[in-house]
Amino acid sequence: MTKSLNQPSWLNLINIENVYSAEKQRRAFTFFTMILVAVVLITVLVVLNYQYYDRVLTTMMLLSDITLLLCAFYFIKTGKLTGVALIVMSIICVLCLALAYTGGKDNTALYWLMFYPIVAFSTLGFRLGLVVVSILLLLTVLLLFGPDIGQVDYKYAEEIRFTLAFSLVFLFTLIGEYFRNKSHLAIAQMTLLQKQDAHTDQLTGLANRRFITNHFLPLVKSRPEQYLPLSVLLVDLDHFKAINDKYGHGVGDQVLIEFSQMLENQLRASDIKVRYGGEEFMIVLPQIGLIAAQRVADKLRNHIELNPIVFTEFQINVTCSIGVAQVNQIHEFNEAVKVADDHLYNAKSAGRNCVVSSLKKECNE
Repeated sequence: MTKSLNQPSWLNLINIENVYSAEKQRRAFTFFTMILVAVVLITVLVVLNYQYYDRVLTTMMLLSDITLLLCAFYFIKTGKLTGVALIVMSIICVLCLALAYTGGKDNTALYWLMFYPIVAFSTLGFRLGLVVVSILLLLTVLLLFGPDIGQVDYKYAEEIRFTLAFSLVFLFTLIGEYFRNKSHLAIAQMTLLQKQDAHTDQLTGLANRRFITNHFLPLVKSRPEQYLPLSVLLVDLDHFKAINDKYGHGVGDQVLIEFSQMLENQLRASDIKVRYGGEEFMIVLPQIGLIAAQRVADKLRNHIELNPIVFTEFQINVTCSIGVAQVNQIHEFNEAVKVADDHLYNAKSAGRNCVVSSLKKECNE
């Protein structure tokens, strides 16, 4: 799916796995249904018609049964649907060609090829389905209209009717899968945009508190090696109420926007910046321990103090207080937030414009 080059990197952490898992479940269900039907059908045909079938065809059908069951077992073990489905559809493609070559019972084999486009597109999707069905159609047409290499002789009218009928099934299945795929992608894109909007703070453009609970924590739990240990910074703008009282809420909102931009500029793209509530912000520093986080926090505090927010007719000097805590295991996250909040309270009590952690206190005395 296309992503904006200018969007914050944290938005890329929002996933819509439920949309894609539903699609995978649909394909997996089709895959297993196809295998079940194919195994039953092939077995019944062999049992009822082995005396009529060519010995090579009977052997291939029995081997196909065994291979299909092995593929189903392999998928259960690995979950690799596309690769296994491609193997299965290739096997069935070969079996269909063998049927067309030998003619089956009373030269009725061509009828069994009609199901192939529907199953191929359902299990493989648009692109791979297009490839395998095109290959089957091309090779079958060569068998029907090409040179004599020992294949059964069909009536000319039957060959023409089969080719036209198969082509029509192919065409309409292709069209249906194309627009179903486009519809699925559109729904997925819409779902992603809705989720991103629901987890974005509308004023600052930062992540909101819900993002941490719904997306970030599950992500860290599933990939701890990419994020842990991490540090949590709780940042609060000092005397923000006084800014609102003196200049109005419009100016206060602009201060929050400018402060958020400072966070984006001063911190790594991989750091998660969250508007936690009001004038309070959370910063999550992946793979950063407490000592390094203390340095990052104090550098940020110093930058905020030295860079006033400039308006047309005036400027506002802003400072912030920061509480810092470390998370070693994801189940410690909420407790670490409480510790950071306690440190933030201590920073406020110490006169504000401070960074406090369990290691030390850094204030601008």
